[in-house]
Amino acid sequence: MRLSLNTLALSAMLAGSCLTPAMAQARNETVHFARGTSGTTITGSITGDQSVRYSIGASAGQTMDVQLDTDNASSYFNITAPGASEALYNGSISGNGTSFVVPSSGNYVVDVYLMRNAARRGETANYELTLYIESGQQAPSAPQPANPPQNGTPAQLDLSQMPRFCAGEASAEFGVRPQEITVNAAFQSDDRYVTQGYFDRDGDTTFFNCWFALDGSFDSLK
Repeated sequence: MRLSLNTLALSAMLAGSCLTPAMAQARNETVHFARGTSGTTITGSITGDQSVRYSIGASAGQTMDVQLDTDNASSYFNITAPGASEALYNGSISGNGTSFVVPSSGNYVVDVYLMRNAARRGETANYELTLYIESGQQAPSAPQPANPPQNGTPAQLDLSQMPRFCAGEASAEFGVRPQEITVNAAFQSDDRYVTQGYFDRDGDTTFFNCWFALDGSFDSLK
């Protein structure tokens, strides 16, 4: 049977569309405080590769508090400053609570998401996101976690940040809370950095390694 060029072109287009992965769209929401208040708590839920981007306006010099309480240990939030392409604060590295002086006026985006391994498994996270903004006269500073500071992004980690990032990856991969995971200090092995970790579950100990490139970017978990 002979097929026309138009039929072949249509078949190729349909085949190509089947090979293109479906990209989930983040849900965008604008946060408004009730009159006379300086904060709010939002209840939400995400599943798989879903995420919610909460936009909140703030002025330079104000203090912003963000706290995420979730029933899934692989759920975190990032904060992105107005006009920025990289996260100003990364919860998977620094934890799910921060307080900082707003460096510049505009709309900040708080993005709630699941780590990729949990997303691939189709897990669900039910959460409460508390946002609070108060006036302040302090000099602007970068956001700091409520716990010991850890700065940086997954694309550019230093040796001190690699263990905590590795714990987050292991938490998503094995379904274990980060608090139950022990990760040792990172060290160089040939042309990469590695940090070794383990956790106990049901009487058995699981060991793993996180590998990082020399530029600080995450490579793999094995």
